[in-house]
Amino acid sequence: MGLFDGINRRDFLAKAMAAGGVGALAGWANPIIERAYAADPAGMGGLGDIEHFVLLMQENRSFDHYFGTMSGVRGFSDPSPAWQQYGYQPGVGPAADGYLLPFRLDTTRGPSLDGECVNDPDHSWAGMHEAWNGGANDRWMPMSIASVGPGNGPAAMGYHTRADIPVHHELADAFTLCDAYHCSVLGPTDPNRLYWISATIDPDGLAGGPLVETPPIIPQNAYSWRTFPENLSAAGVSWKIYNNRDVGPISSVILDGMMGCFTQAADPNSELAQRGKAPVYPQDFAADVAANRLPSVSWVIPPLFNCEHPALPPALGAVGIMQVLDILTANPAVWEKTALIVMYDENGGFFDHVTPPTPPPGTPGEFLTVDLNRVPAAKGVAGPIGLGYRVPCWVVSPYSRGGLVCSETFDHTSQLRLLERRFGVDVPNLTDWRRSVTGDMTSAFDFASAPDAAPPRITDPNSRTEAALAQCGPNIALGSAGQGAPYSVPPNSMPSQEAGTRRRPSGVV
Repeated sequence: MGLFDGINRRDFLAKAMAAGGVGALAGWANPIIERAYAADPAGMGGLGDIEHFVLLMQENRSFDHYFGTMSGVRGFSDPSPAWQQYGYQPGVGPAADGYLLPFRLDTTRGPSLDGECVNDPDHSWAGMHEAWNGGANDRWMPMSIASVGPGNGPAAMGYHTRADIPVHHELADAFTLCDAYHCSVLGPTDPNRLYWISATIDPDGLAGGPLVETPPIIPQNAYSWRTFPENLSAAGVSWKIYNNRDVGPISSVILDGMMGCFTQAADPNSELAQRGKAPVYPQDFAADVAANRLPSVSWVIPPLFNCEHPALPPALGAVGIMQVLDILTANPAVWEKTALIVMYDENGGFFDHVTPPTPPPGTPGEFLTVDLNRVPAAKGVAGPIGLGYRVPCWVVSPYSRGGLVCSETFDHTSQLRLLERRFGVDVPNLTDWRRSVTGDMTSAFDFASAPDAAPPRITDPNSRTEAALAQCGPNIALGSAGQGAPYSVPPNSMPSQEAGTRRRPSGVV
């Protein structure tokens, strides 16, 4: 074992100072510090101590929908005119002069009150742009009611509390929660997942795009623009996309990690296909972790029933998230140098009161420039592409412990920029505007504190699944199509947040 094996830069410096004092250290520190810094490939404040980044994208939940009541975050106590969404009045129904406040989707009162499996709100490109309404953020009820009807439309204003989703809140109490993390696109799943691996939807139509919808079948071999995994390969940085196969042969066209969209991965023997389409979650992921061969970067595509897409219950999503974390913590040698980032592809049509940052008209790469007749799903809307609304995001790592909150603005491309900073691999396609308004996620880590690799104490997520499924009944299927039994809307009452504050992580040091 070498002198510096098993010790990070901060530990080395602390021990050296304790052993020799400041004066002694000053005389001989320079060459040794150079060697210590060489152990940090990033060459900066602790990020190099993380060797594995695991990226898990869930489905269709907004930040207010899950964390509006949590202490110390930008939630329901934040003053905003957006809380009153006009177009619906409890006890009356659709009413131009009536308004609806956020209301609880209670999961604790049994099958008679279906809070687990509410209907799927409209989260299309056109729908989200209407709700956004040029930045006024005031068309949620007219949009949602027009799309799914007066019975199901109000569900867009629903939220959960700690009692409804305890595992999600306990993860936030144990690690860093980001309260300014936005999805990349004012629109649905597939465009956001394309941003997750390539930072674009090809708005100028130069390489097969743009894509602004989630079609029933993921486009296969349709696009040819550069992806971030290709840049990782070119730089010699290992990566895999672990795809789920729980619905058999059709999994690759409805649950895929989006690499199947690209012509450069069409050859099953190509590196892109072998790394981006062949690996299977959870089998290959668990085997790679156990055998100490987890790549530097892993994208994880969860099982369908654990992805949290309405009307699937959050309780099953908690099971899926904890499965990934349990696999990682089962091998302490891997976990101690890993960061797991869990986030949601888009807000799923659920309300969020924070109006997302958007670029000026005509900003290059941030508006569709193709003939909109070529893109029927755009319904005449050229943009902006994003940012989209806030979604939940946890940074789960030995380097982000303690119930922290990070409020720097991020989107899905921020994950790629984190990898760019750590491994020196450029993010392709990223616009100057988007780079200027979003951070690289280093501020979500607490490198000033000693890492804590002890597995977190989290409620067993399986303890809630039976009760959750008992609530769902036919809504688990019908609600996914917006046709399930509506959730009864209570009288207006503005929700409040838990008392307390949260510490900010240090970022790099």
